[in-house]
Amino acid sequence: MADILGFVYVKTLEDLLEDITSLHELASEATSPSSLIIVDSLDHYLHGSRVGPLQDDLSPVAHVAALLHDTAAFLTQILQSRADGQGLCRVMVSFQSEREGSRDSEVLAPELLLSVLDRYLRVRCTLEEVKLQL
Repeated sequence: MADILGFVYVKTLEDLLEDITSLHELASEATSPSSLIIVDSLDHYLHGSRVGPLQDDLSPVAHVAALLHDTAAFLTQILQSRADGQGLCRVMVSFQSEREGSRDSEVLAPELLLSVLDRYLRVRCTLEEVKLQL
């Protein structure tokens, strides 16, 4: 039977980083470590209480992405050692690139942030709204 950590709701980027790093410790105590890490609305944490997106400082998104990548690799090693080399830990992150009320000067920021995520997370799935013309 697998251990299920469940859902964790954090409010700040610092809390998110702390929870991701705690997965290393929880893995050694769990019967079966997590095989999926989901971060919903990463843009919310990166924008935080600032007025606009992080245009000049991309280090927070790189820090989160690298930490997620490292944690998944660590958990994969544990899963593979316990499951005859068959276990993998995957990462899924949602990011809303267009926010309501964004200014023209902020247009490039989401693509810059996504380019940093692309360095660490190898698959990108994008959704676009389709407007039907009747």
